[in-house]
Amino acid sequence: MISIAFANVAGGRLVGPDGYADADRTADFGRALAGLQADVLIVTELDTRGDQLERLGAAAMPGRELSFARQEFSDSHIPGVERLGVGIVSAYALTELERIDLPDPPIDYLHWRTGAPMDPHPKGFVVARGEFGAFGEVDIVGGQVCPVHMFRSADGVEYTYQEGAGREYGVQLAAYLQGELAARGVRRAVVAGDLNMPNPREFFGERLGLVDAFGDPPPATTPDGRSIDRLFSTRDLITRQAEVIQLPGADHHLVVCRLSRRPIDAPPTARIRDQDLTRPPARPTSRPHGITRT
Repeated sequence: MISIAFANVAGGRLVGPDGYADADRTADFGRALAGLQADVLIVTELDTRGDQLERLGAAAMPGRELSFARQEFSDSHIPGVERLGVGIVSAYALTELERIDLPDPPIDYLHWRTGAPMDPHPKGFVVARGEFGAFGEVDIVGGQVCPVHMFRSADGVEYTYQEGAGREYGVQLAAYLQGELAARGVRRAVVAGDLNMPNPREFFGERLGLVDAFGDPPPATTPDGRSIDRLFSTRDLITRQAEVIQLPGADHHLVVCRLSRRPIDAPPTARIRDQDLTRPPARPTSRPHGITRT
């Protein structure tokens, strides 16, 4: 059994009455992670221009030799943070696979409240293959999808993944992600991230054929009651003991679960397959940072 933790750390910033505070509170996130006994930590809204991933890994997995994978995806909307990305840190060796850059939604990028033009802040996933000893090989897929709820159309209609243009994009996103995962040979996997959807199970569960780590109703993972920070797995894995850990002042809670392999004599299971799939055209990407060991 291995333990998987996920944290959206907002560049290490906490939220006050006037929005994100300037002070770097990465140490607070580290202390919250310290007691989870994680083997793998997935981080979104990572400050990629510093040592934040190393600091969080050391706090979550003290005294262990760590392997890292990280990618930048967008400019930052958070004060004091220049660029944001996604990172994976593991106490087991990782091999980074090609990153997945998600297509931007074909919507108007106007602020949901003010109508001011906004940047879409490109999103995507980091894919890393881990060799977890007797547990075997598992692909770790961590990232973010576009928060369409932050935008409205030129006609003043707010977007949502539940209907209209937002839902159409969600369907296209699931198909795109399925093709990208198949192209990388992903078979046994955990997919985790800030999914920014009120209905992530429709796209990552029903359309991608993954299993939700949460039961019904899924618990809130943000202070305002949304359940958007999620963990899914392929059907040959079993997620157990999923928990939500609150950190006062953070705009996302931490999520952790334990993962075990489904017994060999269990019924046949569905997997993400490459048959009948055509990989979409590759988008320009930055050069990967690669894997480091400390």
